[in-house]
Amino acid sequence: MSVLSDPWTTSGMKDNNAQHEAPVRDFLTSIVNDPPAHARFMNMLSMLEHMGSRKIVVSQTLRQETLSEDTLKHLAEEARHAYFFKRQAARMAGHALEGYTEDNTMCRVPALMYFGRLDAGLSKEVTGNNPADSENQAYPWVSMIIELRACWLYHIYHEVMEASPVKLSLKSLLAEEDMHLAEMFDMVGENTDLLKRLSAYETDLFGKLWTQLESAYLPQEQKAQVA
Repeated sequence: MSVLSDPWTTSGMKDNNAQHEAPVRDFLTSIVNDPPAHARFMNMLSMLEHMGSRKIVVSQTLRQETLSEDTLKHLAEEARHAYFFKRQAARMAGHALEGYTEDNTMCRVPALMYFGRLDAGLSKEVTGNNPADSENQAYPWVSMIIELRACWLYHIYHEVMEASPVKLSLKSLLAEEDMHLAEMFDMVGENTDLLKRLSAYETDLFGKLWTQLESAYLPQEQKAQVA
């Protein structure tokens, strides 16, 4: 794959996120060995996937005259990813996790703020001073950036779980996310300047969210080690 056809390099995400890879891998390595915390983390992922599927509903499925089979497939797969993480979270917890509450969802509010700010910020950058039909205009860009992050995180997460006693495979989910990423890149990848700005914006938001996750979990882990 050439540099110009590589979404990781073209978007700048590969370089921008080099600083995050080791801390993220260390965090995931710790949390997969802590079933209650792992369940709450997976429920957060389920919530974010659910919000992504809702974004497709809001921005695309109400436009019935242009609704495509590919869009419906994307919607169905994002909803299934939300279900997958919800089901696995319940398995880790040993009981059903109803909804997304403060008790059963790690960093619920920071995760909601991350997604809300991401959606609003990317949409504003794409549409500028022309907000008419902004949901539809921004859809491929927002999806592109979300897929970049999902693929980046899930690839590391998959490797960590494969090396742990959990042995939970994300191969099927990753195949779908990689396909979504390729589809969105085909739609918007030629505008490299905008893509780089949007990716840098998301990377800043992700860094803040991950700091919140580490603050919420690692002190508890350290206390347990001392005890």
